[in-house]
Amino acid sequence: MERNRDRYRRPPHKPKYQRREPRKKKQFIKKFRELVILDILLHGHPEEDKPSWSKTPIAQVLTFPDFVLYEVKCNRDSEIKIQEKNTYEVFLIQNKLKEVLKKIDYKDLTNTSKALIQPILEKEILNYEEEFLNFFNNSTSITPRMHSLKLLPGIGQKHMWELIEARNRQKFTTFQDITDRTSLSHPAKQLAQRIIKELQREGIKYYLFSKTRRYE
Repeated sequence: MERNRDRYRRPPHKPKYQRREPRKKKQFIKKFRELVILDILLHGHPEEDKPSWSKTPIAQVLTFPDFVLYEVKCNRDSEIKIQEKNTYEVFLIQNKLKEVLKKIDYKDLTNTSKALIQPILEKEILNYEEEFLNFFNNSTSITPRMHSLKLLPGIGQKHMWELIEARNRQKFTTFQDITDRTSLSHPAKQLAQRIIKELQREGIKYYLFSKTRRYE
């Protein structure tokens, strides 16, 4: 009898709505955003376990002035070049780049990308000199013991007060003006190094320039 009763018992109740894993935010690049090509992987990532002909051609790119790294599909047959720079929209119109695959971190970069990123950043920072001068002229303390100027590599307490005293006398007008009136000899280089640290993300609590964390 027990066996017959089991036949008519209802199956265990299943919840109507099951909790789903949170979806990852789809990454995209705004069409007007400028970007530079760091490296081109026409045969995809070498570690991918696929035949080379079936791999997706990829470009590793860095956007400006939000300083974020992406991998983007590229056209295998186009004449896209490393260090080429344009807006994302122009790359799309020229059929050189396609949709964004994902946002990446510094550790995901190829050796070529890692070798090029600092000189490219130093060059591009000069194109955004006014925005970075605003940082040198108006930056403030993040905490009672930490000023944002001290987050730049090579700037300690002495350099920080030197910069603050110089800007209090007169606002900085160019990077050369900073070099002439303080002992900071390479502002663009130190800014580039800070951006790279933010892209590396290890041990970074405060993000001054890169929006890589905000775009997650």
